[in-house]
Amino acid sequence: MAMPEVPKYTHFVLILLLYTICQESLASFNPIDNYLVACGSSHNITFHGRTFTPDIEFEHSNLQIIANKSLSVTSKLNNTLSPLYNSARLFFETSSYTFKIQQQGRHWIRLYFHPLPDSNPNTTFATITVTADIISIPDDLFPDQIVVTLNPSGFFEHFSKSIVETVSRVSIGGASLSDNLGRTWENDGYYFYHPINSSTSSDLVVSTNPATIKYSIFGPPLVYATARTFKIASQSQRSDLSWHFIVDPNFMYFVRVHFCDIISNSLNNNMAFNLFINEAFAVRNLTLSSKAKGHAVPYYYDFISHASGNTMKVSVSINHDAMNETLNAIMNGVEILKISNNVSGLNEFSSFQSLPSSVPHSPKISLQRSRKLGIWLIIILTGCSVCVLAFLVFGGLSFYYLKACRRKKKSVTNFELPRHFTLLEMQQATNCFDAELIIGKGGFGKVYKGTLENGEVVAIKVANPESRQGLDEFHNEIELLSGLSHSNLVSLVGCCNEDSELILVYNYMANGSLSSHLYGRDFVPLSWKQRLMICLGAAKGLLYLHTGAKESIIHRDIKTTNILLDENLVPKVADFGISKKGPILDKSHVTTNVKGSFGYVDPEYFRTKFLTKKSDVFSFGVVLIEVICGKPALDDALPTQQMNLALWALSCDKKGTFHEMMDPYLIGKVNMDSLNKVLELAWKCLEERRENRPPMGYVLCQLEEALHLELASHVSNENEDSSIHSSVGSGFTDEIEDVVNHSLLIQQLIC
Repeated sequence: MAMPEVPKYTHFVLILLLYTICQESLASFNPIDNYLVACGSSHNITFHGRTFTPDIEFEHSNLQIIANKSLSVTSKLNNTLSPLYNSARLFFETSSYTFKIQQQGRHWIRLYFHPLPDSNPNTTFATITVTADIISIPDDLFPDQIVVTLNPSGFFEHFSKSIVETVSRVSIGGASLSDNLGRTWENDGYYFYHPINSSTSSDLVVSTNPATIKYSIFGPPLVYATARTFKIASQSQRSDLSWHFIVDPNFMYFVRVHFCDIISNSLNNNMAFNLFINEAFAVRNLTLSSKAKGHAVPYYYDFISHASGNTMKVSVSINHDAMNETLNAIMNGVEILKISNNVSGLNEFSSFQSLPSSVPHSPKISLQRSRKLGIWLIIILTGCSVCVLAFLVFGGLSFYYLKACRRKKKSVTNFELPRHFTLLEMQQATNCFDAELIIGKGGFGKVYKGTLENGEVVAIKVANPESRQGLDEFHNEIELLSGLSHSNLVSLVGCCNEDSELILVYNYMANGSLSSHLYGRDFVPLSWKQRLMICLGAAKGLLYLHTGAKESIIHRDIKTTNILLDENLVPKVADFGISKKGPILDKSHVTTNVKGSFGYVDPEYFRTKFLTKKSDVFSFGVVLIEVICGKPALDDALPTQQMNLALWALSCDKKGTFHEMMDPYLIGKVNMDSLNKVLELAWKCLEERRENRPPMGYVLCQLEEALHLELASHVSNENEDSSIHSSVGSGFTDEIEDVVNHSLLIQQLIC
C-alpha cells in the first residue's frame, strides 16, 4: 500500500548517543549510561569501533519509543559517509525516546540526521523539530560570556544559548584522531599555509602529565603533545605560521586556540610571540610559560570573530619586540565553530555582527566561573558538525548532506598515497637533480626524469621554493589526484615534503606531451587516426572529472602540453595544480579569480570570473584546433591577427580559408567527413557564451563518430586491394565494431 503524503514528519536518523560525562580523566572514562542506538535499523552497526544496536531491540525498561505512528526505512544505496546513514526511523507527529538513567549528572546527546532519497516515502524534504527537557554538559567546556577586544566593557553574553556548528577542529603537527568525547581532530596539513620555514614537534611525555589529563575535556592530550614551530627564527624577517579555514561570510565564529609549550627547556628559556585572527592582533607578546604557570602545561584562548569573507585565518608570528625571549612561536590546536542566535538556523544572518574579535579568557578563571550553562543541545550538535535547524532554511535534509560532504576536507597526510618519499630518495632518483634530466618546466617548477631504487622510471616535479604558486598547487594536486582514478588521468605515485622541498612524483610518460607531437621536432607527426584516439581519451578523462568523480572537478588548464602520452600513445590529462571543485546543488558556476593559460582561457570566465565545466569545454575546443592545424594556441612570433590560434581559425572560417591553416601533413591523408565533424565540434566548443557550448558527454559522442568515419574510410580503401583486405580487413572490422559498440553505449548513457 502506498504511503499517504504527509505535509510534515520528523526524521530521526541513525544514532542517538547518550552518556554521562565525568570530570575525571577522559583517558580512562567509562560512562555508566551509554546508549548507542541505530534508529530504524534491523541489525547491529559497527562504526569507528562502536556498536550501535537497533532501537527496537532495547529492553523496554531501558528505552521506550513513544510514538503513535512511526516507520522504519532503509536505503538501497551504500552511503559513503557512514553505514549509520543507511537506515532511519520516521515519525509523523511529535514523538520521543525515553531512556533510563542510572547516574545523575551531566549527559551528552549526539544526533545524526541524513535524508534517504530512495526510501518510500522520500525523506529529502522532511522537516524537523527537536526539543529536549534536560541537557547538560561539563560546566567549563565552553564559556558563557567572552570579553570583547576593542570594547573592554563589552561582553559576548549567553554563548551557551547560541546555536553553533563545528567548522574545523584541527590537531596541529600531529595525526588525525578522535577523542573520548567523540570529537574528530583533523591533521592540519590541508589548512597550513606557510610550511617552508616550519617544523613539527612532539613530546609524548606531555600527554601523560596530570595537567594535560586535567585539560583533556578541552583538548585530547595528544593534541597538546604535538605542535608546529619555526625551523629558523630570524630577528630580521617577518615570519608567521598561518592556517586558513573556509567559512561562510557574514557570521560570527567562536575560535579556540590551544597552546602547550613543548619545546622550551626551562623557565629561563621562554618564547614570546603574537597571535592573529584574520590578520588582526588577538594577543600581543604571548608568553606561555607565564600564562600557563610553567612549561608543557596546556593553555587555550577563546575569541569571537566576524568573518566578512569566506576565509578565517589564524596565525602566530615572532614577536620582534621581545628582547629577552626566545624568537619562536608555537601552536597546538584550533577549533572553529559557527555561531547564530537565530532559532531559524545557522544559515540565517547572524545578529552578532557588530562584535569585534575578543580578548582571551583564562582557563583558570573559566574553571571557577559560575555554572550558567542552560540548555545545551546545541553544543552537542557541534561535535557532529550537524545543525538540524539549518534544514528548515535550505529546503530539507538533502542540502545538509551535500554541504557536509563539501566540508569534509582531507589533509595532506591523510591522503592514501602509494608512497611518501624522502628527499634523499628524490636526490638519488635524479642524480642530485641533474639539469640534464629536466624534461619540462612550468609555474610549479621543474620536472625531472627519475629512476627509483626499484628501477621504476618516474616523472619528478620539484616546486620552485620562491614560488607561492608551487605551494598552492602542491596541496591542490595531492588533494585532487589522491581521490581520482581513471585510465586517462595521470597517476600520482607519491610526494615528498622535506627540508622546504615540495615534490610530486608521477608515472613517467614516455612519449611526452601532445604538443610536442603536433609542432615539436623530436617526434614523427601523428596520423589523423592517432590524433582522434588521443582526443577521445582526453575527452574521457575530462568527462570523468566533470561527472564521474565523487565531486565534480573543473580542470581549468586544459591544453596540449597537459595531455601526456605513454609508450602506447594513450593520453592522460595532467597538471591539476589550479583545478577547482565544481559548483554544488543548483549553483551554475564557481566564482574565482581567473587562472589558466593564455590562448585557452574561456572568454566568459575571463570577463565574469564565473568558472564552469564549459570553461574546460572551451579550452578543449582550442586543443581540437591545434590538432587539426598542428600549430600552438599562442605564437607571439606571428603577426598580431595570427597570434591567437582560436581567433585566427574563427576568422579564417568566416572567410572560407580555413583549409589554408590545416597541418600540411594531413592533406590527402584524412577522411574529410571525419575532419569536418571534428571541426564542427570545435566551433561549438569555442562559442562565446557558455550556454551555447556542448557538455563533455556530447563532445565524446562526436569524437567517437569522427573516429568511426575515419576507420570506415580505411576499410573502404583496403577493400580496393583484395590482397591487403585478406590480411588486415578483419582487424579493421573488429576495431570499427568496438568503436561503434562503445559509441552506442556512450550515447545511451550521456547524449
